[in-house]
Amino acid sequence: MLETLRAAGGRSSLEDLESLVFTPWLAEYERREEAGEESSWDPHLARLRSKAGGRSSDRDLLAAWFRPYGEQLVPTTGARQGLETLGRLEMKLALVSNVPLPGELYAQVLDRHQLAGPLDRMYFSYDCGSRKPSPAMLRMAMADLGVDPTACVMVGDRRERDIAAGRLAGTRTIWVRSADQGGPAADATIETFADLSELLTAWQR
Repeated sequence: MLETLRAAGGRSSLEDLESLVFTPWLAEYERREEAGEESSWDPHLARLRSKAGGRSSDRDLLAAWFRPYGEQLVPTTGARQGLETLGRLEMKLALVSNVPLPGELYAQVLDRHQLAGPLDRMYFSYDCGSRKPSPAMLRMAMADLGVDPTACVMVGDRRERDIAAGRLAGTRTIWVRSADQGGPAADATIETFADLSELLTAWQR
């Protein structure tokens, strides 16, 4: 981020990044559950640019900070296979994800790993102004896709977020087994995302 700032004509230091951006952002981020939404980077980056000068945009600065993390992200077991199978079954698919940065950064990762194709819609908490376990994003997805809650299934690996959101939205729920053991029980459990299509097909019957 510092290199990006300097390349755009700004002058700053690691100490400035810590005091003007990361410390105040983290304080808000730790209250995100209470607020029910992700903490915004906007005021902190505006403070940084006000002191540093230059022509860097919020998007460029956040992309620079995200890049090392994003390059390490790889699909979970069975993700590509499961999505491709569901796409062939002509099911309407939406991604509903809690993320602390603009969704476009994560969408680029999905594109890079060829995971975005089968998805009809993508909803990211940073952009939508709500985060799971609130059912707001899930309800938005169902409305946009024209799907009734009784015909929708929420699938996720975090029971306290994904399964709770599905229950609040009135959908059936499937937990992809993970280390996250807290939260409400799902209607069904699968070991990997590749197992999803077989279960959904059985439910359709």
